[in-house]
Amino acid sequence: MHGDFSRVTFDPARRFSAVLSQQGRVQLDAEINEQTQILLHLLRTLATDLLGPAAYPPDEDPDSIGAFGVDGYDGDNFTVAPGRMYVDGILCECDGTDYWNQPDGHLDTDRADDHLPSGPFLVYLRVWERLVTALEAPWIREVALGTDGPDTTARTRVVWQLCLLPMERGGPVPDMRKAVRYVRDRIRRRFEPRGMLAARTRRPDETPALSDLPPSAGYRAPENQLYRVEVHRGGPEGTATFKWSRENGSVALPVRDISGPSVRLDTLGRDGKLGVDTGDVVELVDDATVCRGASDHPDEGCGRLYTVREIDYGEYRVLLDADPADDPYLPAAGRVPSRHPLLRRWDHGGSDWGDGAAEMGLPVREGEWLPLEDGVEIRFEPGEGRSRVYRRGDHWLIPARVLTGDVEWPIGHRGHPLPRRPHGIRYHYAPLAYVEPRGGGDFRLVDLRVPFPPRR
Repeated sequence: MHGDFSRVTFDPARRFSAVLSQQGRVQLDAEINEQTQILLHLLRTLATDLLGPAAYPPDEDPDSIGAFGVDGYDGDNFTVAPGRMYVDGILCECDGTDYWNQPDGHLDTDRADDHLPSGPFLVYLRVWERLVTALEAPWIREVALGTDGPDTTARTRVVWQLCLLPMERGGPVPDMRKAVRYVRDRIRRRFEPRGMLAARTRRPDETPALSDLPPSAGYRAPENQLYRVEVHRGGPEGTATFKWSRENGSVALPVRDISGPSVRLDTLGRDGKLGVDTGDVVELVDDATVCRGASDHPDEGCGRLYTVREIDYGEYRVLLDADPADDPYLPAAGRVPSRHPLLRRWDHGGSDWGDGAAEMGLPVREGEWLPLEDGVEIRFEPGEGRSRVYRRGDHWLIPARVLTGDVEWPIGHRGHPLPRRPHGIRYHYAPLAYVEPRGGGDFRLVDLRVPFPPRR
């Protein structure tokens, strides 16, 4: 989540049950957020243990199809009934919708991949959580602090999306009890072996020559930072790319309008540290690009990155190195005000991009330490026998601290940084129905939802 956090400390392996305040102590954002995560972990684990990985409360009306029930298929659309479903303990609520008008789908009728398959397919829910700040949801800002005053807290929002899994005609259809594992195995198999990363600070004995030693080894920046390393383009090594930010990707500026390569902003940032400057690498994002970025296909296309060429400080305009309308994958990014468009800054503008890498991020190279800045280095762990698969949006968070001159990262028994799976995004899946078109408007529908255990 691209929030302005000091660090993220929750780890279920530590088995903490509560965060307890002490008198006269400093209050930190990380501790308050950890308390929230402890409670969510407890509630969602309990719900999963009691209800299973995916279950819905059936309606007492015998004529009702129940929560998230698929109905009304007409060849290129289907409806979904209102209600609640718990997916890995996460509450998903639906007011009633259809495939094309689902609230977080942002589907495009001009994209062939968004249309329903002509053959049989399985409908499933993809569930994840998205960070929402006052930039995406202005109503959470307290206007008593001023319309242009500071924002305070952020929110996490449950996103559920109706997704499709094409099936073989005449092939086996999973039953209600096996469908959850079937869907999850089919999707997760595409991203195995999963990408892994380790982080460290550079030490004197790792410098090739004595004359190349920095004034001080380890982390050398003057401020504490929360580095974010995020996969930009998914796929294996050779295809996958990444981007990084020293501010957890939280430097985002509202977009007013776009005219060719010129982007007019509401502000250029609070100061030089939390704004944009010439040479910065930026990305255009909005509600649609964020939601469409949650893809279950490693080779799904992604929007490009841009370099800021000029800045008009009087008009709050930045000139990009290309016209966003020419982006083959996201030509409409940032152009619809109701989708809360933002210009997000990334911090690798001074990196050695290599041929053609400026548009798509830095190439993922496994098995070698890659420098970020100020002594911080990362290493993508090689797979055993084959390259790992990196999913777009996967990210790792690396707190760097001035006092220790080091990063906070788990260390193995031999003193080597341990490779870790991504800290997010965590996706959850629940099958809804199997749909088999039979021509002439006829179709076969198999309900794959699991109802709550019967009341006693």
